[in-house]
Amino acid sequence: MLKRMVSLGFGLATMPARMTFKGARAVVAMPGDIEHFLREVRTVSDDVAREIQVVLDTVDADMKQKASHLDPQQKQQAAELALGAAEQHLSMAAVNVLRALWLTMDANRELAQGERAVVIEADR
Repeated sequence: MLKRMVSLGFGLATMPARMTFKGARAVVAMPGDIEHFLREVRTVSDDVAREIQVVLDTVDADMKQKASHLDPQQKQQAAELALGAAEQHLSMAAVNVLRALWLTMDANRELAQGERAVVIEADR
C-alpha cells in the first residue's frame, strides 16, 4: 500500500512537468501548420484528461477501501488532517520552487559575470 501511495504521490508531483513537456513538444513540433498545432494541442489535452481521470479513479478506490469503516465524524476529522498536511506540503513546494528559481537565476548571473570578467594572472 505504501508503494502505491508513493507511486501516486510521485505521479501527482510530476504531472505539471509532464503537462508542460507535452505542451512544449506540441509547439516545437509545429511545422507552421495551425491545423497540425491544434491537433497536437487536442492530443495533449486528451492525454492530460486521461491521466487526471486515472488519478481520480485511484484516489476514489483507495479512499473507499481505507475509509469504509469510518463514521461521518471520523471522516470529517480525517479530512481536516489531510487538508492540513496538504497545506504544509504545498507551502513547502512553493518555497522549494522559489529556492530553485533563485538558485537558477543566481547561477546564470554568476555565469554571465564570469564570461565578461577579465582574469589577470600574476606570477608568485
